Amino acid sequence: MDKIVPAFKNTLFDSTLSDACTDMAELGIDSLLDDGLFKSIPIVSVLVGIGKTAQNLHDRNLLKQTVKFINTFNERSVAPDKLEKYKERLCNNPKFAEEELGRVLIILNSNVDLKKSEILARFFRAYVEQKIDWNTFCELSEVTSRMFISDIELLFSVHNRQISDTSQCRVYQADRLIALGLLNSAMKSMIVGSINGSVTQRYIQTNELGNAFCTLSE
Repeated sequence: MDKIVPAFKNTLFDSTLSDACTDMAELGIDSLLDDGLFKSIPIVSVLVGIGKTAQNLHDRNLLKQTVKFINTFNERSVAPDKLEKYKERLCNNPKFAEEELGRVLIILNSNVDLKKSEILARFFRAYVEQKIDWNTFCELSEVTSRMFISDIELLFSVHNRQISDTSQCRVYQADRLIALGLLNSAMKSMIVGSINGSVTQRYIQTNELGNAFCTLSE
């Protein structure tokens, strides 16, 4: 982490590199790395290495997830005073930078779906903007890591009140969101002795954490 955290910080908060990261995402990281066009970007030079290309899937995936995170974080501007305040904390306390940005990198390293890195970036931006505290960011990031991508649509449907009970969705998906602490449920009805055994229907709605997930990840 000695080199990767500073490189990540410098790339994330340097507005002059935003366009380059966008180009990498649009043109395709794999082919561009082979030509060495973007190795002047700090996070790229560290992950790829001077004069080398990221030949293994692990390195390529981490770079893709990181670029997606950086692009999403910068898709909306952060209030200058709050951004400068956070950057000042990072510069004055390397241990603080290691803890927070290091955690983000570890999560990005575990992601397979780019959608999760996109969501993570929006939560992190909300943290930098002081809309949520660090503990809430950690809770939301943990939920995102454990979530099935296919369940996100259901979560938003419940949040927007398009779905209100388990008769309107796949029950196992609702169960997963309940287990993650994003939905509350209450008994609606029970049918005993049906062909498939007892069937229980429940009312479902997003709770405080589920509402925060939906509001901040849009």
